[in-house]
Amino acid sequence: MKHSLTKHLLLIVALAATLAGCHTEPKQQPRNSIYHWKSTFCPDSTELAILEEYDISRIYMKIFDVSVEQNHLSGIAEVVPIATTKFLSPIPKGVEIVPTAFITIEALRSMAGSEAEFAELIVERMLAMCSYNKCGPISELQLDCDWTSSTRHTYSTLCEQAKGRLAEYGIELSFTLRLHQLGETPPPADRAVLMLYNTGAIKDPSTENSILDIDNVRPYLKRNSNYPLPLSYAYPAFGWGVRFRGEEFVAITSENAEAAEGETIRFERPTIADIYDVKVLVEERLGKPQGGNIIYHLDTKQLDYYTPNEILLILAH
Repeated sequence: MKHSLTKHLLLIVALAATLAGCHTEPKQQPRNSIYHWKSTFCPDSTELAILEEYDISRIYMKIFDVSVEQNHLSGIAEVVPIATTKFLSPIPKGVEIVPTAFITIEALRSMAGSEAEFAELIVERMLAMCSYNKCGPISELQLDCDWTSSTRHTYSTLCEQAKGRLAEYGIELSFTLRLHQLGETPPPADRAVLMLYNTGAIKDPSTENSILDIDNVRPYLKRNSNYPLPLSYAYPAFGWGVRFRGEEFVAITSENAEAAEGETIRFERPTIADIYDVKVLVEERLGKPQGGNIIYHLDTKQLDYYTPNEILLILAH
């Protein structure tokens, strides 16, 4: 498979501009944080008020995805950046941005043997985008990938190369950690975010709540666990509908969707009790979050389902 991420990733501003936007404290401080997982950064007045009201001073912002796409001219599948975030608003004052790249499992498999090349391209493109869009000083960069046992070596090598590159700028590397990866040797990084959402089998019609169910979390958390890296915890503050045709999964849909003939929709949203019970369990087994708690994600319509006290309860560390 041809590796042509270069021509897509190197359309960036000069490295000097990138370096000007990088460097901060080497160690992360616990803060209230939130994910931003939209294709445009343009927070409305309510979302800006949310950041201020809950003292949220760190945004983990998806900058782009790395995926495998077919080149329409050559017909060859290539690893390319897609879904690049457009910045339509300035970064709120006093808010730190942690640029995040989502890497599909197909893209990760295609990187095998060329991890150093792709690590450099991904890091440089992320930092250049942050510089160009005036994201402020960058102290942490995050990679998000649902790596498996068969792709662990490739992902570890990719992270090792990215970490080494970032060290030149005084920037730390973090990665997202799913429950099924807790028992795996972590890839080389400075810290991790344990994702405490999407814990169930969404395509299984017998699942009650695939977003968060303590019965899906408990088996992965052993008593007196000690993860080798500092952890932050990310909790869900969102809901959706899961559409089925008979027993067959069709798609994720909105919460106000209506089922067509022959279809059913399972509506899911974790309550504050669901979230709090998991939070208590996680802190009992893994300890307090060393980097603070993170809400997924910055969206007025989703956060409106939770009261201010409930949001504060999720963020409390």
